[in-house]
Amino acid sequence: MNLNKILLAVLALSITAFYFFWNPAEISLFPSCPFKTLTGFYCPGCGGQRAFHAILHGDFEEAFHNNLLIFLVIPIAFYKIILELNGSTSKDVLILNYNQIWIFLSLLFLFTLLRNIPLYPLNQLIPLK
Repeated sequence: MNLNKILLAVLALSITAFYFFWNPAEISLFPSCPFKTLTGFYCPGCGGQRAFHAILHGDFEEAFHNNLLIFLVIPIAFYKIILELNGSTSKDVLILNYNQIWIFLSLLFLFTLLRNIPLYPLNQLIPLK
């Protein structure tokens, strides 16, 4: 295992441990969303840190209410890290082709749009405070 793979594994484990032990909802160390600060609207990532913390503690309902997209992002990130650690080429790590990237960006845009409409049930996509 080369140094880059060791550093990737240490980084992934360190970030996971950090979010396991420190709750972003309780610590002001975590940055607030610049998009939310500038526009007043929720971005697709708003609530993601709190959702990741909740998943690490087995609270999937809280994670769902903080950011539904976390259930898409974590498996993709985990898959990409495993591919990299197993020595896949950079082409293998880029698992999305051109059409899939546009679909993913469209989903992000749609999610962002829907979570900012203050009507039930769409308001359930707003992150918990």
